[in-house]
Amino acid sequence: MKFKIRVPLFWKFTIAIVLIVILFGSVNAYLIFQDIQKALEQESEKRAMNIAKTLAEQSVNYLLFEDYVAVQKLLDEEKSLDSTVVYSFILDNKNNFVAGSYQYSITKDLINANKISAGNKKSIVLVELTDFSGKRKIRDIALPILSGQLGFVRVGISEEKINKDITATLSHFWIMVGFFLLVGIIGALMFALFITDPINAIKSTSDKLTLETLAEGNPPTITIRQKFFGVFPFLFRAIDEIDLLTDKFNDMIRRLSRAYQDLKNAEKKLIQSEKLATIGTISAGLAHEINNPISGIQNCLRRMKIDPQNVQQNERYLDLMDNAAKRIENVIRNLLNYTRLEDLKFERVNIENQIENALLLLAYKLENNRIVLTKELKGNLDVLGSKTHIEQIFVNLLVNAIDALEADNSKGEKNIRIQAKEEGNFVSILIQDNGIGIPKEKLNQVFEPFFTTKSSNQGTGLGLSIVYNIVNLHNGSIEVESEPGKYTTFKIHLPKY
Repeated sequence: MKFKIRVPLFWKFTIAIVLIVILFGSVNAYLIFQDIQKALEQESEKRAMNIAKTLAEQSVNYLLFEDYVAVQKLLDEEKSLDSTVVYSFILDNKNNFVAGSYQYSITKDLINANKISAGNKKSIVLVELTDFSGKRKIRDIALPILSGQLGFVRVGISEEKINKDITATLSHFWIMVGFFLLVGIIGALMFALFITDPINAIKSTSDKLTLETLAEGNPPTITIRQKFFGVFPFLFRAIDEIDLLTDKFNDMIRRLSRAYQDLKNAEKKLIQSEKLATIGTISAGLAHEINNPISGIQNCLRRMKIDPQNVQQNERYLDLMDNAAKRIENVIRNLLNYTRLEDLKFERVNIENQIENALLLLAYKLENNRIVLTKELKGNLDVLGSKTHIEQIFVNLLVNAIDALEADNSKGEKNIRIQAKEEGNFVSILIQDNGIGIPKEKLNQVFEPFFTTKSSNQGTGLGLSIVYNIVNLHNGSIEVESEPGKYTTFKIHLPKY
């Protein structure tokens, strides 16, 4: 697994700018150092040569007349005019010391440090001198006096001023680099904010985007860069990739919202079509549930016509007719409630009532197939959900159970067991039949759309898929267990009210 670390865009820009500025600053500092050092060395050398030439020219007469006092005075005056001159002295043509201007004595090592070879008109060397100032480098200039006949003049120029000038120039340069680095970091911050603010707006909107906001049909829209730093309105705007990304994101949200609404509408229609398909399978039972009371009413009316004066008999027949009419009304009302197209509206729902409503719709099929029904309903069975959708769960599961029992003619006794009880924060509902069962290799497919083990004229394969979706919409869960030839059990958990 690769190690990952989150680095904000601002710090990435800052690190990049710092590295680039330091790299180019270092290269430029090196080049500047080389150029300035060379220029200052040339300037220092030129100045030292001028001083040496002046001393060589002006000392000729004094040396000819052996006026060494004047020579010393000349050396002192020249040294006092230029603070960079560390020492100046004159040697005779045999390289003996004649006169010099220096706080300390002129040593043999210093005299021998720079000698003009035959045929040369000058000699320039770097001398490492240790005196009261410590160890320092001196640029030593040697010139012949009167072509060397009268001797040689030596001038030592300090390199300290060169180094100080170089240091000062580089200091100014690095101050300028630091200033531009600061400006670059501020620019990186502004640039990062200019980029990351829209990205953060997209991220924040995507984090808040849920199915509920898509279902409302009024999805959020991202607006960016309306004002500079959120204060000053832009006089004009140049559209870039971030703006295009934002527009595409807004368009994607709108399309997602429309697609989700279309999906929800299709889901409603699918649930409704499955309801109607279920009604088709139980229509014979519904006709029986209606025809029996109607036959009873007709029989009562016929008897009342035979003996209309029998008040006591007629009152009893009227009660029977009223009960029959109420039974028809109850069946029709449950049928209408079941087939009604409703939105998923959550309210307090009593599981026992919805089970009874489902059983009323399926009473004839249960009776016709001689199915023994066992109910175990205990405790507080109120859940938070949609009445018609929860009823559809039970109708679909019971229809499947009845079909499984119809398909197995080997059973001596056909049983359906319904159990409901509290389990923590959920109501647990179990529906079990002892029908043909489901092969183990197909158990993980039962909730897939259009998967069915029935013949083509018995089912669409959508019943269990719709049950699964309805349970999920109620934040519940559903499990299935089965053993071929023995049983099939569906267990549902729905959140308590």
